[in-house]
Amino acid sequence: MPLINNIIIKFMKKFYLFLSALLVCTLSAHAGTKLLYYQTFETASDVASTGWVSPSLSAGLAIGSDDYGKFLSFSIGANNDRSCHLIWGSDLIKTAGVTSYSLSFDFSATAWGNSHTSADLAVMSDETTCTKHPNSNFRTYSKNWLFDLTQLSSTTGGNAAAASGNQVFAICGDSSNTVTLSSGAFYTMSLDIDTLARTVDYAIYQSGVSKAVCQGVYSVPEGTDMNATGLYYLGARYSSVTLFDNIKESVDLKQDVANKPTATLKGINNQQRVYSLGFISGETLHYVFNDGPEQSVSYADCDGVFTWSNNPNYNPDNEKPVTDPCQSGTLKIWTTSGSATSDIATVDVDNDEVALPATTASIAAVEDGYGKSYKLIADNSTTPLAPKLFIDYTFTPKDGGAVITGSDLSSGSTVTVPSAGTLELTTKAFGYQSTTSTVVNDHKFAQAEDYNLAHWTAADATKAGFTANGTVSNHYSDYGRYYWYTVKGKEIGDTVRTAYNTINCYKKAATDWKDSVVIGKLAFTAIPAVDVSIFEGIGLYLDGQTAAGKWISSLYFVVNGLTDNDFITVSGTSNYGSTSLHPYIQGSAPDQTAYLTMNNAPVIGVYKGTSQFSLYRVSDILARVQVFKDQTANDPTGIKTINTIETSSDAPVYNISGVRVNKDHLLPGIYIQNGKKFIVK
Repeated sequence: MPLINNIIIKFMKKFYLFLSALLVCTLSAHAGTKLLYYQTFETASDVASTGWVSPSLSAGLAIGSDDYGKFLSFSIGANNDRSCHLIWGSDLIKTAGVTSYSLSFDFSATAWGNSHTSADLAVMSDETTCTKHPNSNFRTYSKNWLFDLTQLSSTTGGNAAAASGNQVFAICGDSSNTVTLSSGAFYTMSLDIDTLARTVDYAIYQSGVSKAVCQGVYSVPEGTDMNATGLYYLGARYSSVTLFDNIKESVDLKQDVANKPTATLKGINNQQRVYSLGFISGETLHYVFNDGPEQSVSYADCDGVFTWSNNPNYNPDNEKPVTDPCQSGTLKIWTTSGSATSDIATVDVDNDEVALPATTASIAAVEDGYGKSYKLIADNSTTPLAPKLFIDYTFTPKDGGAVITGSDLSSGSTVTVPSAGTLELTTKAFGYQSTTSTVVNDHKFAQAEDYNLAHWTAADATKAGFTANGTVSNHYSDYGRYYWYTVKGKEIGDTVRTAYNTINCYKKAATDWKDSVVIGKLAFTAIPAVDVSIFEGIGLYLDGQTAAGKWISSLYFVVNGLTDNDFITVSGTSNYGSTSLHPYIQGSAPDQTAYLTMNNAPVIGVYKGTSQFSLYRVSDILARVQVFKDQTANDPTGIKTINTIETSSDAPVYNISGVRVNKDHLLPGIYIQNGKKFIVK
């Protein structure tokens, strides 16, 4: 009896049915389809394993997921135009020895750039332009492309920049031949490339729509390489987000072809493992587990995605922890098509419960005494399937005071403890073994220095070498982002908002700096090359340009004479006061004097005493720097772990897809053991 007695039909991607129909049509005229390259991101644990690269914005690339499965996401954020690319190389076609081949992929613009209309999507046929000339239209710098979509501006036949809605793209550089694409919609690009005729038959389909939104034939100019090497995408400024999925390069052959199937770990629930076994139309899937009876599945039974589990009682609708005894062992899978049989794929199936990583805690804020805030991080990057992790905490005061608890916190949350005691942290996720660690909060700190630049008086500024420079006349005064509320009654309700826009200024010109010291032990890391100002009630400001007209980016500060056992708390604002605090002040009329006595900048960083910290030019402000010295002599983190994570050399080894492998026969690649990555070369 098979371990699973029912087939679960799951459409993993947005176009599965539609692509399947296309494959069936293709196979009706050919005996077999050979996959040369296939990327669905289902087995991807990180971006590096996919081959996607962004020369200028690597942080913009991420592996995302939804109800249909995983995909690649490229997010521009608050940046100018930025590009990313994937190279699979020309050798795939050259070694296949064919004169025609097909390429298809899915893409979706979750958001267009809201400032520029410069997006560009190109199928490359060289491997160098994407790195030599990133962040620009591919066609501008290379003739080696086989298909291209270039966004048109409102002055060239397109629409104005907008995050949502429709945008118009020129097809292969021809602004008279366009296609309109909608934000949020998924599209499939399908290309049939004939290297002898030098033509590309193209079609773009929208998910759920049978008729192509555009189709035609592009004649490739002489001199252009006909072998596709990868994909190039330019995201437009600002905040554009684009998704890619189901990238496939294939050839149709006259002989029978059976492609090696894929096995992707899709679920973990205690001992239970669930895999998706993938194969293409026209093939039959075969599998054997632990030398048991051979089972076979046709494509029509599951549309190419067969769900298998090591649990004999597997129930796909179960939402409770599995307590069934589940088997470990070896799963062998292969496909047949006509007279062809594929290579066998082998999966080592594990049934050990997967222990989660311990939550780490770093000091996020310090105050006089034992009070602190800890930032909690639960990193799922080395955990199979990267589950969503939650954190429970219990703080037990040393003096026997009230116990503080919290549950289901996300990674990155902050917990504040008021006194000496023990903070117990538990990492948990459904279907995984939880892990507990502790933070012994036994270090007492005292404020040793307070450089409150926002509260400097004229006398303080003069003492530090600054001279009066009138009042501020720039965005700090005219944007009105520094303000307070006057509360006329006893309760907040009847309030008056007042902007602080008459701001006294004190300046120390670049030529006046003889050393890097601001005041006391607070100093720049080098003598500043720009004018530096103090805005009364706001803080320290950097001009953006030197006397020679050269723009700076950020300057760095240190507090001299500190050790790693000390802490520096930095307060400041950004974007001309967008992040400033807005106090409520009791009174019958606006009271600017009261506002100026308050600390109206949030804490933006906590650093070890020997660390440097930066200030960005013009738009950001350094308001306050506080130094806290450790009154104890031990390790200032006070963090100890008491978890039960297995750290034996005999612990199971997993590949980056979360599949257990035989550690005695590891091929070159990246693996995980004891929750840590290692590389086999």
